[in-house]
Amino acid sequence: MLEIPTAEAQTPIQEPKSSPLEIGIGVLFLLLILPVISFSIRELTDIADSLEYGGDMIDMLNSMVYSLTTVSILLVVGLYYLGVIKTRAAKLVSGLTLISLSLVNILCRVVDFQRELQRNREWGWDGSMFEYLSWPSTHERIELALLGAIVALLIMKK
Repeated sequence: MLEIPTAEAQTPIQEPKSSPLEIGIGVLFLLLILPVISFSIRELTDIADSLEYGGDMIDMLNSMVYSLTTVSILLVVGLYYLGVIKTRAAKLVSGLTLISLSLVNILCRVVDFQRELQRNREWGWDGSMFEYLSWPSTHERIELALLGAIVALLIMKK
């Protein structure tokens, strides 16, 4: 005869708890948000001051996108290591958010690169876009934005 299992007989599946090392890493990432916000605010005030002297408003928008991307990556990774982001839906939403921000970041950087390249050409430099992208100061900015998307993919996969 078949028996219907009772609710008492079923054992819930336990998720592994965060280790002290993971908690420490998560707290470190969350603490890193404070200096990033401090630097971001200082950068924004510098850009706001430059608006008086012919600065571009797009620089302020780009600065906010770059800062928001960095803060979001630190926040998501910190919460992930603390074990706050557990469900598949939370991982998916946080991952897609980071990927979206990273893509916007890359697009803003490409526009910045075009403006910088134009300025360099006005000052007499006649190099190509490929040569410009080979400069460490240029390609490292793209790599950092791509790392944000890679982190997001890893969080979504686990």
